[in-house]
Amino acid sequence: MKYSFDEWNGKQGTIPVKWSLKDYENLPWHEHPDKRQGFTTPEENYGIYKDRIGCLIPKFEEVGKGVFIPDEVETVFGYVLEQFDLVDSVYAFAKYTPGLILPWHRDNYPTYARNKNAQVDDIVRIMVFLHDPAPGHQLWIKDRYCTGPAGSWFSWQGATKHMAANLGESSRYVIQITGKNPK
Repeated sequence: MKYSFDEWNGKQGTIPVKWSLKDYENLPWHEHPDKRQGFTTPEENYGIYKDRIGCLIPKFEEVGKGVFIPDEVETVFGYVLEQFDLVDSVYAFAKYTPGLILPWHRDNYPTYARNKNAQVDDIVRIMVFLHDPAPGHQLWIKDRYCTGPAGSWFSWQGATKHMAANLGESSRYVIQITGKNPK
């Protein structure tokens, strides 16, 4: 079943898990170099959270240039895009080691909007959990705590307020899908 909605805020579901721990844990992770790129958060959050703001991304993803997925990664994860009725969809990975946080913020999608000629209000973001939840792993969309087993996904559209954090003791991994609502 392909998920399709007129409006993607507050939607959720599950997709089949066809990956294993080694498929994402062994990606070439490095610290995201720009802690201010792609989202807007109140300036005081940088003073509160300091070096804990951010996440790790695989070395093959280039900030500001788009996402470039190697064939061996596409072979394992490429099917995730087929689960959703979106136009010009792409996916990226994020790893939150213990203590990392993206405080309350709104995405502004600068690279995607530019590369896909998209308006923020038409852009859909979907977070897919790569593993079962662990204590301290968090995703909040508006006032809703989002949790579920591997393959669970949660979505929003446009500049919806949300946050993600790892207040636990093990790394947190997600696939982030970005696309345009065809409606």
